[in-house]
Amino acid sequence: MNKGMNLNAALARLAAGLLVVCVGTVLAEGEIYKVVDAEGNVTYTDQVPGPGAAPMVLPELSVVDTDYAPETPPEDAGPETSDAAADEETTPRALRKAYRDFAITQPAQEETFWGTENTVVISWSSEKPLLPDMTVRLFIDGQAVSTGTDTMYAATLDRGEHSVYAQLLDGRGRRVLVTPTVVFFVKQHSIAGDNAPRPTPRNGP
Repeated sequence: MNKGMNLNAALARLAAGLLVVCVGTVLAEGEIYKVVDAEGNVTYTDQVPGPGAAPMVLPELSVVDTDYAPETPPEDAGPETSDAAADEETTPRALRKAYRDFAITQPAQEETFWGTENTVVISWSSEKPLLPDMTVRLFIDGQAVSTGTDTMYAATLDRGEHSVYAQLLDGRGRRVLVTPTVVFFVKQHSIAGDNAPRPTPRNGP
């Protein structure tokens, strides 16, 4: 007899718990109504059972505010970090450090060119390859003659003294470095034979 009563009590508690869950679910969605039939059976519904029916008045659900904010997934932070690092590597200051060996390698300072038919090959170098969109602008006698990534440039020049220097430009066209100016000379052997021996003047008849 006691076992039967205990079982009935457990079933009653289970039914009450399910009722609370159902009522809470319906409450979250809208109004609920309590319906009692002729046999005294009680049911709950979110449909209006009939004219004049009034919804049940239930206590409001408690809502607890928190300051919790989900962390940014590592995969989202990765590209931003990479972009920031890339921007840092391409600042003029960082590029000046990376390309500090940028220089004119030919001609040498005060070099003289003989018998080249007035053609001089100018070259520059840097141990670190240029980054995408970086360029080198070459100046001869103060005039820009070339802008690009070629490491050599052939110039046809008049006889005399000349100068050359180069600018290293970043992807935005900003000047990063300027090489020291190199002075050189272009000379050609005279067709008249300036180097031929001259006759010795004779004394007397």
